[in-house]
Amino acid sequence: MIIMIVLVVVAGAIGGAVNAMLSDNGFIFPKAETTVTGATIMRPGFLGNILTGSVAAVVSWGLYGPLSNQMIVGSSVTTTGGPLTGTGLTLASLVGAVIVGVGGARWLTSEVDKSLLKAAAVEAAARQSSDTISVRMAMSTPAETLDIARSMEAGNTHV
Repeated sequence: MIIMIVLVVVAGAIGGAVNAMLSDNGFIFPKAETTVTGATIMRPGFLGNILTGSVAAVVSWGLYGPLSNQMIVGSSVTTTGGPLTGTGLTLASLVGAVIVGVGGARWLTSEVDKSLLKAAAVEAAARQSSDTISVRMAMSTPAETLDIARSMEAGNTHV
């Protein structure tokens, strides 16, 4: 089972690397962004994408793969012709818990994006308005929007 998990992790890591390449983050390392208010926002970078891809692949394999009903901890007892009894943890139950964790992490990522956009709004509000810049911001990722707002100078409408 360990060899299969390692292969699934590697395949998921490749998928995470491809996602990093296709996303707005590219192959940046994890880094912190500091806002005008002094708040710090962590960006996961390509390493976060690789980790997420690996975890997602293991979860999928654990839920739907051939060993999903494999008992990891505990034991089950069958009665003649009856249902399984006993307590234990199956592979599917274990990776199901991981997917709940991923959902929670996704919520956290959404909160980070919201913080980036809020910081960009605060930065931009202190500057002179520009239709050109507002269009660029509308078409940018949250991190790019913050960078655009930071690069704006008072009175500069050609950032």
